[in-house]
Amino acid sequence: MPIASPRYAFTRTMVSGAPGDPGVYALWEKDELIYYGHARGESVTIQSSLKEHLAGRNGCCAGATHYGWEISANPPLREAELLREFERTHKRLPRCNSG
Repeated sequence: MPIASPRYAFTRTMVSGAPGDPGVYALWEKDELIYYGHARGESVTIQSSLKEHLAGRNGCCAGATHYGWEISANPPLREAELLREFERTHKRLPRCNSG
């Protein structure tokens, strides 16, 4: 099942409202899901990870326009599930996850 979150505009103001918790997140460029990522917790949270993307530290995601998130007890496992589901459906990984 995909991330059960609404899509939020990928702006500094909107990212400041993302949770400071561990979990997974998705980035979209318009209607295309381009990236799934995870934040393990402690100093790496959903919010801090999204801020890293906003700062341009992952060049592939520079065109992201929206994001969504989901708090998770096991973020790496949940990310792997999301990637497997996406690959099963689309016969490929999201473009910023492949590589």
